[in-house]
Amino acid sequence: MSNKIHTEMNKIDIPRELSKRSKAGVQKAKAEMGESNRKKWFAFAAPGLVAMIALGIAGPGLISDQPPKNPVIQRIQTSYAFDVTDTKRLVGWADHVFIGKVVEMSGSSDEYGLLETQFKVEVAENIKGELQGKVTVNQQGGYEGKNLILAENDQLLKEGESYLFISWMNEEQNWHTVVPVYGDIMIEGDAHKEEMLNKYKKAYQEEIPFE
Repeated sequence: MSNKIHTEMNKIDIPRELSKRSKAGVQKAKAEMGESNRKKWFAFAAPGLVAMIALGIAGPGLISDQPPKNPVIQRIQTSYAFDVTDTKRLVGWADHVFIGKVVEMSGSSDEYGLLETQFKVEVAENIKGELQGKVTVNQQGGYEGKNLILAENDQLLKEGESYLFISWMNEEQNWHTVVPVYGDIMIEGDAHKEEMLNKYKKAYQEEIPFE
């Protein structure tokens, strides 16, 4: 798998018009492909990174965690190294699967030129892992000036809403990055919550580890 991911990263051409910040981010990503966390992250995000670079996103000083009134929505195509619609494989890839309530938006970042937004989340129930209290959930996409950047059509998390999260732990940043679209499922009432718990507990029992 690492050779495949490394090949994807080496295919990236850095357009001349991109900021020095974005160029440095891509070069840094290429240089650090040997780190296990990066391998896991790029397993589903590398193609999305390429798409964002192609659009010239993440210029200096443009990121904002203050939503504009009428944002221009830009959607980024994503690709995955495995079938994320297979819940057994998805749970096998994840470090944590849990239900939590979004408390607030807490920040934004553009490491490697990839726009991401962080949220404080109160953990309610674990399916995989043993998280407690409030944790930071990291989601691809966010506000950049007057634009709202979304991975596919994965809407940003909403304060006050509960979600089923499927994530991996970024130990360097101490946050939990969710899979776009398939890793942040809004809970729509008690019946839906029970359905999701049963579905993903079963998937955890039968999980297929990511290799």
